[in-house]
Amino acid sequence: MQATTAEHRHMLILKVLAQEGACRVSDMARRFTLSEMTLRRDLQEMHDAGLLKRVHGGALPIGRDTAFGVRIQEGSSQKQQIGAAAVGLIQDGWSIYLDAGTTSMEVARAIMQGLKNVKQLAIVTNGINIAAELVGRTPYDIYAIGGEIYATGVSAVGPMTLAQVANFHFDLFFMGARGVDAEAGWTNTNHLETQVKHAVMERSRHVCAIVDSNKWGQRALVSVVPFGAVTHWVCDARLPQEARDAALAQGVELRIAAPEAVPGASGLVGKQKD
Repeated sequence: MQATTAEHRHMLILKVLAQEGACRVSDMARRFTLSEMTLRRDLQEMHDAGLLKRVHGGALPIGRDTAFGVRIQEGSSQKQQIGAAAVGLIQDGWSIYLDAGTTSMEVARAIMQGLKNVKQLAIVTNGINIAAELVGRTPYDIYAIGGEIYATGVSAVGPMTLAQVANFHFDLFFMGARGVDAEAGWTNTNHLETQVKHAVMERSRHVCAIVDSNKWGQRALVSVVPFGAVTHWVCDARLPQEARDAALAQGVELRIAAPEAVPGASGLVGKQKD
């Protein structure tokens, strides 16, 4: 099928996303008899217009709850930078909660590299693969929250999970999100995982969003909390000025992760949630 005009190509791309849940540049180039360069340009234009989400090698629909294995490849270097910078907030003797998610996995991996001046730490998570990654690779105490397994997120959810969370108190919650803007706040694609986020936030003194710049301006299906409800936000250097201004205006302490971010750089300061 020859797709001649940009409008026609965009329509066909959206149709493929709706029917198949994802699209790859190489596949569509063959299907539509187009150059990969043309398709990459189209996907970027559609991403900029908020019509889809551009990922390595192709695109995904906006707001779709995609598998962990796909998401961990999206903006991987940015997430690694965020993970390395985020652990600088952790203090000795604290209990922390790692949200289930790909950026939380990078926080876990940064913890495994060692935390300067942190001798005692309790790490709690409902991320099944995050707990497995940490076991035996860090001197700290690891608590895995159980429950019904949500396969797409590789996480525990449901009433059993919520009941277990209620037994803990946390100094710091590293929270992920699939979208954020100043008006809609922090949003997520799945209501079961969102319930867990709410329960953890209620028992946390500090809440740090670990959300990369690609999520700014995106709105996922389920509202988590208003933008100013978090105390901190660790993000990569591509974050636009609009987002930085919003953080300043709403009292969210923003930390920009540098490419050379090193674990254990500094302690938690700024706005607190008691």
